[in-house]
Amino acid sequence: MNFRYILLTFFCACLFVKANGQETFTVKGTVHRKSSPDVLSLVLVTNLRTKVLAVSDEQGNFPIQASMGDSLLFKKIDYAPQIFVVTSSLDFNVYLQPVVLLKEVSIKEQTKRQEINEMMGLYKSTGGYYTLKPSTWSALNSPLTALYETFGQAPNRARKFQALTQEELEHIEVTKRYNTELIKKVTGLTDDKDVKDFTDVFTPGYQDIKTWTDYEVVNYIKISYDYYKKNKTQVKLPALY
Repeated sequence: MNFRYILLTFFCACLFVKANGQETFTVKGTVHRKSSPDVLSLVLVTNLRTKVLAVSDEQGNFPIQASMGDSLLFKKIDYAPQIFVVTSSLDFNVYLQPVVLLKEVSIKEQTKRQEINEMMGLYKSTGGYYTLKPSTWSALNSPLTALYETFGQAPNRARKFQALTQEELEHIEVTKRYNTELIKKVTGLTDDKDVKDFTDVFTPGYQDIKTWTDYEVVNYIKISYDYYKKNKTQVKLPALY
């Protein structure tokens, strides 16, 4: 057999393999806040080629399926999007730049809700299902779809992401009525660090804040701050709710 023919056949076979089947492996990484030791949770990671999704955990870590040359998109509310190109199977770090936040709480809330809805839409479009909680009707008419929506990996990831973002949405509702400006006005504090030290210990829960009147919110701040002034030298203080 002609040597040139053998060489040409081998070359064509290599091109075919490369074009039709890239090696897929698990890439692991950690997401950080840029210029800070802080790690970031709830970061949505998207493989732009395969549309596979992942979400960083409380330690900022995530695993995602990828191939050499894939582009990974990192998105988190209040941070600039970042794209990372996979060039090896080694673990890597990603650093997201915080963006300047709008002062208006209502606008910020709307932005957060829109972005969360967009992320949930990505889960739905890539998972091949139309609801995070299958109905009885869908189970009767399409049992395979209902089973996938209940036990499939993509729906499970979506439900996990939905649960994680629920806490952030509740935090928005709390800060609408319990914020730095109000705390400074009631307590007389002027330094943002002092306010943060106070709120780290005394921040009411979502279930409380949604039922309290404005008077009850102010009264909670007064009582909590009186207690805080007398006990702030302690390492940990019990909250009064």
